Amino acid sequence: MKKTGLFLILIMALFSCKQDRKKLLTGKWHVVAFENNLQKLIGKWNAVQLINPGMDSTAKLNQLYIDTIGKNNDAATNIKLYGAANMDSVRRLLQIQFDSAKKMRDYGVKTTSFYFGENGLALLSFQGNIDSSAWYVDSLGYLILDDMNDATKGEKVRMEIVSVSDTALQLKFRDNGDYSIVTFHPEGDRITKKEPEADTWFNFRPDGIVELIVDKETDTANWNLENDSIINIRSVVKTPDGEPMRWNILAIGNDNLTLKIIENSAISKLTFKREGK
Repeated sequence: MKKTGLFLILIMALFSCKQDRKKLLTGKWHVVAFENNLQKLIGKWNAVQLINPGMDSTAKLNQLYIDTIGKNNDAATNIKLYGAANMDSVRRLLQIQFDSAKKMRDYGVKTTSFYFGENGLALLSFQGNIDSSAWYVDSLGYLILDDMNDATKGEKVRMEIVSVSDTALQLKFRDNGDYSIVTFHPEGDRITKKEPEADTWFNFRPDGIVELIVDKETDTANWNLENDSIINIRSVVKTPDGEPMRWNILAIGNDNLTLKIIENSAISKLTFKREGK
């Protein structure tokens, strides 16, 4: 078979696949559940672990120093260097100081909690001292804490959301080239996947119009399929010439559909059932 003929067959196959996906998508879908990345943050989180590579490396070196100090010297050398011949006592004293510092660090972690309110207010508790900040997630997905106190108002703390789920939150802080990762566990049960508050339907019509039906009120937009995996939605009334919304198809079947919708910094996952199923 000639290369040209094979190329045409591949093009036809891809076109057929796209047509099949568009045909599968066409129809009326009912929203049955949704998840939202911002919604997952809401609530109280208690710190349980702090990882700082710089501090951890220093701690290992300090422990090695405590374990080996004076062991390769005679009594006279130890007296000259450390002012003591009995280095076992010195090591015990240093170990007590080292363990005390570690306990203080662990106590600081265990008495830290963050509360993220739905109203954009965050309450930060450090060893019983409570501070307040405005919180939001920026367009790059970073958690921003905007200080609300008069003395330091306008100061912002930027943290990377390493991961967030129903059972754990990990935040990364950077400071002067060093970084820490703090792991939090939620206080109380968390339900971030729930039924939508409104009765919501999407009707993808074959003529390129999608009807968004919320509690029987209908809005319309134009839609098309891009690369067989992205639905472009362009509002007919509000932004006819603006940038379209882009909805990623995570999964699709005869009766089920899952979409990822990104709007500003919010990432939502919507699960649909086809009408009548």
